[in-house]
Amino acid sequence: MTTRLTWLFLITCCVITADASAQTLNGRITNGKGQPVPNAALYIRELAHGVMADDSGAVRIALKEGSYTFDISSLGYEKKTVYVTVDNPAATLTVVLNEKAYSLQEITVSAGREDPAYAIMRRAIGMAPFYLHQVKSYESEAYLKGTVKIEKIPALLKITANKENLNEMINKLLVVESHNEVKFTAPDRYEQRVLAVSSSIPSEADFGSGMSITTSNIYSPTFDGDFISPLAPDAFTFYRFSFEGRSLEGGHWINKIRIAPKKKNFKLFSGWIYIVDDSWNVQFLDITISQSGLTFRYKINYNEVKPSVFLPTAFEAGMTANVMGIKASGKYSTSIQYNKLEVNDFDPAMLTKAETSPPAPDGKARPPKQQKTQAKLDKLLAKDELTNRDAYKMAKLMHEISEPEESARRRDTLEILSARRVNVTVDSLARMRDSLYWAGARVLPLLEEEIKSYRESDSLKKTKDSIDSGANEITASISLPHASKWINRTLFGSRINPDEGWRLSYRGLLGLVPEYNFTDGFRIGEKLTLEWRPDEAKSFTLAPSAYYLTARRTVNWQVDATFRYAPLKIGQMDFSAGNTTADFNRIDGNLRLVNSLASLFFAENPIRFYQRKYVSAMNRIDAANGLRLETGIACEERTALENNTSYSFFGKKPSPNIPAGQTAPMPAHTAVRATVRLQYTPRHYYRIRNGRKYYEYSHYPTFMLGYEKGIPPDNGTAVSYDRLEAGIRQQIRINAFDRFNYFVNAGTFLSSDRIYFPDFKHFDTNELWITASSPDNSFALLDNYVFSTSERWLQAHAAYSSMYLLLKNLPFLQNYLFDESLHARLLWTPANDYIEAGYSAGLGDVGRIGIFVGFDSWKYRGVGITVSLPLLNAVTNN
Repeated sequence: MTTRLTWLFLITCCVITADASAQTLNGRITNGKGQPVPNAALYIRELAHGVMADDSGAVRIALKEGSYTFDISSLGYEKKTVYVTVDNPAATLTVVLNEKAYSLQEITVSAGREDPAYAIMRRAIGMAPFYLHQVKSYESEAYLKGTVKIEKIPALLKITANKENLNEMINKLLVVESHNEVKFTAPDRYEQRVLAVSSSIPSEADFGSGMSITTSNIYSPTFDGDFISPLAPDAFTFYRFSFEGRSLEGGHWINKIRIAPKKKNFKLFSGWIYIVDDSWNVQFLDITISQSGLTFRYKINYNEVKPSVFLPTAFEAGMTANVMGIKASGKYSTSIQYNKLEVNDFDPAMLTKAETSPPAPDGKARPPKQQKTQAKLDKLLAKDELTNRDAYKMAKLMHEISEPEESARRRDTLEILSARRVNVTVDSLARMRDSLYWAGARVLPLLEEEIKSYRESDSLKKTKDSIDSGANEITASISLPHASKWINRTLFGSRINPDEGWRLSYRGLLGLVPEYNFTDGFRIGEKLTLEWRPDEAKSFTLAPSAYYLTARRTVNWQVDATFRYAPLKIGQMDFSAGNTTADFNRIDGNLRLVNSLASLFFAENPIRFYQRKYVSAMNRIDAANGLRLETGIACEERTALENNTSYSFFGKKPSPNIPAGQTAPMPAHTAVRATVRLQYTPRHYYRIRNGRKYYEYSHYPTFMLGYEKGIPPDNGTAVSYDRLEAGIRQQIRINAFDRFNYFVNAGTFLSSDRIYFPDFKHFDTNELWITASSPDNSFALLDNYVFSTSERWLQAHAAYSSMYLLLKNLPFLQNYLFDESLHARLLWTPANDYIEAGYSAGLGDVGRIGIFVGFDSWKYRGVGITVSLPLLNAVTNN
């Protein structure tokens, strides 16, 4: 949570470079009663420079001698233009703003009719991509001042953070100032050079730096990360809008629109947006977002820095936090000056005529495909009234028309470039600037409490340096190990780096007893992992393990080796050998941890085991982008096992170790299996990190084809079969709150001359009420092995998930971060057919609880509750 606080308020952002000949203009903004107007926005036309006054309405600006035009505005007040001549070092500016009365006469709002805000917002949403791509590049300077006051920090955080001076921060104002140069290049590249930083925040607090809000764009579908913009193409899905009046400013009618989220959600804003009539751009933004005890409020002032080019010139953000024992508040203000600005070759007259779409960014004639897009857009622009669907279409078409070539090329290529949106460099003198420098760079004068914060910080640093100097002499001769560190390593394991590129890890004492079952008893042992990385893209891992089985009085062992090669093709070769206990369902089996708990507490043994002595090899590699090829071979000796203990906490007796549907123990036999699998995902986007390829996402389904053959050697007991299967799966994102998943798998045994139960087709079933399987591709009410088949099969899974489905529509539950899903499943074999449906709620694939009903051949089978904890798979595999 500390990271979240620092991320918002103490961002080192933008700045203003002082000039040796500059004068200082001191100003104060008040209302008609002489009261200060806090945080009023000032804009200097000649400099394209925005400034935000402080809480007392005071402002200080470094200016060269000359005449300037100031536009001063604040929420609830009429905008005022004043002309100022700066000709002496003591120049002052006093402005009185009159309260604004918004008019409702020009637009009639009557009961039963649609609110006029929707007609305005449809135009604004349709034009949003135009303004998103309007600017080709700019160079700017800006000044930021942020303050934060932490009122409470939980004791546990103080201990774990190991920062004694956190107590020094309680109930004290902390200040940070930043002075930067910022260069923007379309579509979304920012170069930030930090010229100066001044802060009273202890360095141990590590409040970080970044640009966040100032490098976000309200015309983008998402704002400041993944918050949904009220100007997103699908904004009407998430927001309600209401018209609260209009005012005339500088020859433009400004519409005041109230934003209200349809649901309580941490991705949705509330507040106001001010839209300029005819051009449909944003003039002012005042929006708030709340999330689990955190509240953020953003105010952004836009000014016409060039004809028909409105850009943000002043930012203000405020925050309050009362969550997880942390109580804090803060705010920051940013003032921006644009020095160079280049826009695309759009015709500004188009905005007011609303009859033609913009020409190509390079001014040339558009290709035939874009001409068709332009013709469709022109029809929408010419409409007197737009529907919500029209606004969505208009936004999409406007995006196609105005999108920069680089953005289009980036979208067409499948590689997601890892270049950072915001590249920050810090001047070597940034923390060494003197008071004379800051006198010219500081736009907002320091308040008395802020000056006090700097003085106390300087005093604390001097004291700390003195203490550290003495402490170093003591600790140089005394080195005591931290007991907590050794206890942690002993219990939970650790990693050791014996040499560069090498890493050895072990599981610790808690990993000595990872499992209990009725065939083995307790498994006591250890697993070591030795990893060698010759470089970031390649690695070799060797992982031997050995466990003593208390019930059988023998040792199981296994050695796994993995070689990662051909990093741009995600090559991976796996070797494994061992003599160990195995689940008959070797692919979709239950988690052994769940089986262990069920055995100990309830004498339930949903997993049935056999002894497997084996050696195997598997290779995976990209045959082409999105096309994965997997080949493998395994040689095994299989032996049936029986229960060797019946111990459970409450004395119940377990069932025999024979899978459901089998009448006798499996005979001993050998198996040589060869597998070939193909998996193809069209247009699969990927990233290259540290020289290795990683798949990210695709808008298309994934297709799967697999073939497995049991190869009979000269042995009358060896397996002999051929199995072919195919499948498809996909996750479809409907919007920010809803998604649809499906998975279909079908196959057949082409031959089964000699086949044993481990080679049957098994399914992901759950015999217990608790499982580690994902509810998206498993069956909640089927016992293990019941539907396992050596013939044909078809299984299908579908799940519709939403943040607001049933329970989340209740207002008092909308602040909680859980989602809901509806599930439908089908499983068919020649001997059985089964249908299952249900509802679940939870946190994605972390954990869910659901209720399901099952039908055998359309006859009611039963109903049950399932707790799904897929996170356990990640925990137990580490």
